[in-house]
Amino acid sequence: MRLAYSISGYKLPYQFRWLLSALHDERDVFAVHVDARTPEPVYREFVAIAGGRPNVVFIEREPVAYMGLALVRAELRAIAVLLELAPDFDHLINLSMQDYPLKPRSEIVAELARTPGRNYLSVESLRQQPVRVRSRLYLTAFEWRGRAIRTPLPRLSPGSPRFRWKGSWWHILTREFCTWLVSDPKPLVYLDRLRNVQAPDELFVQNVLMDSPFADTRADDNRHFVLWPQDGTGPAVLTMADWDRLVASGMFYARKFDAAVDRAVLARLADRIGAPIPNGPAYQHPSG
Repeated sequence: MRLAYSISGYKLPYQFRWLLSALHDERDVFAVHVDARTPEPVYREFVAIAGGRPNVVFIEREPVAYMGLALVRAELRAIAVLLELAPDFDHLINLSMQDYPLKPRSEIVAELARTPGRNYLSVESLRQQPVRVRSRLYLTAFEWRGRAIRTPLPRLSPGSPRFRWKGSWWHILTREFCTWLVSDPKPLVYLDRLRNVQAPDELFVQNVLMDSPFADTRADDNRHFVLWPQDGTGPAVLTMADWDRLVASGMFYARKFDAAVDRAVLARLADRIGAPIPNGPAYQHPSG
């Protein structure tokens, strides 16, 4: 089985080193998007970490606003690049640079092979979400200072297509669905309808998949462990205190990690999955 990875990030090159050290396999292919707002010296650190590997490519950069649309656009470009680079890949896996695998590649591949043709993503009914989530489609959002800010200004009627589903941005997709995603006109209609919507990454893939010939290929979840604190400030940085939940989760990947906060949990995971520990210091401060 051949895997394709779409990896996105903007900071902490040392975390990219940990991730690539754990994932890299000559059979697989990697498309990396680094936010255009990332300073050039930091970008060059990411490129240096890839070390000129021919199966790791950096795609065209664009500025990514938190909860904005650029992340979706960058992934669509990454998929197109990966299909050209390795048209025979079996699954696409999207990750952030602060992710890390919880299982070795052999176990992940074996599980994917047991249920071929499945697309792994979380899909929840939008109707059952809180009003603050449902209202995203009806209130205009603008990008300002690196964030998509929702305003009280109404959008034009959402019209067609209708959005019925929501879920996490992280997913594992089949090559067949990826090919349809970047070649059929319907996904572009959904993409256009998500302009000036806050957090379109939580709506795009779910609604496109469920309105596609692949609707019955959805698996039960996205195989991604994320720990959300009660204050809702964003995913927690995982540490050794979370070890039992990590290994009991049964997930393939987890986020987010930071070697500057807790290197021990990464080193223990590396030992667990048989991955090398990156050479050099445990971490280095970003250049900018």
